[in-house]
Amino acid sequence: MSSQSSVATNALASDPGVEQPPVEAKVEHTADVAKSLASSVPTDALASGPGVEQPPLQAKAEHTADVARYLGTPRDLYEFRVYNVPRPGGPGSRATFSSRETIYNRPGDEAMHAVIRRYLNKIQWIQRMSWNNDTDAPQYKEYEQFTGLTITQGSDVTNGFNLGASYEGMSIGIDHSTRTFKSTETTETWKETIKITVPPRSELIFYQKRFDFTDEIYFILDAWGHEHTIASWGEYYPLTTKVTSVYIMAEEYYTRSGNLPEGPGAATADSVLWVQLPLPTLKRESATQRARNVLADMGL
Repeated sequence: MSSQSSVATNALASDPGVEQPPVEAKVEHTADVAKSLASSVPTDALASGPGVEQPPLQAKAEHTADVARYLGTPRDLYEFRVYNVPRPGGPGSRATFSSRETIYNRPGDEAMHAVIRRYLNKIQWIQRMSWNNDTDAPQYKEYEQFTGLTITQGSDVTNGFNLGASYEGMSIGIDHSTRTFKSTETTETWKETIKITVPPRSELIFYQKRFDFTDEIYFILDAWGHEHTIASWGEYYPLTTKVTSVYIMAEEYYTRSGNLPEGPGAATADSVLWVQLPLPTLKRESATQRARNVLADMGL
């Protein structure tokens, strides 16, 4: 059977049907903690907009093994609600992340795999709550924050395999930092109660970070001693492709005493060589009955 997924950073991507060199299995991590898109802040920092003096909100920086959760400035130089992430190298040429996932495996008989080509499209600060303290004394406000992954387009892909599992532990490069996604952001729903001090006569606006992705998914059938990429009915090309839209509500949150400007700002994502597909293609009707059934269950 075939080897597992591999990812290499800063490499050119080839189009389907073009022979590619072997992909070196490699995921780079920072030495201590994966840095988020936003810089972490000192514990005494203020959350403020450019050129606007604001009263202090209880600012803190908390770190877990994988991601920084904080109450501070989203970025060093910008404060926008939305950051667009253009596809590196132009549309269709590179991916932010790529992996090969097993759909089923019957040793000695047949196996089916999914090759994912993933793009980070957008990073957003989603307003979750606003509250005014109209008193002359500091007040405490609690908010229950939920994290998790949602498939907004192509959710029937889960009839074939667990797409969320391919996000768990995924590391991507954003603005020269590494962001790693945890199980509580991908395969589990996680809730945290956050308690915030709001100064007298001030407004609190609570934002949570959201990552928006698009997945292009291709399919490999390993049968009769050979691997083939599954194509369309009656044709060897184009390839059968499933496209999904996914967003992740992350652990990172941010508060301030005024609305964030809409933006958009701009962010950059590192590109990777996507996992190669077998050069031989197979018409859909020539695939095994089990493979055809799996594709049909996924709406293809």
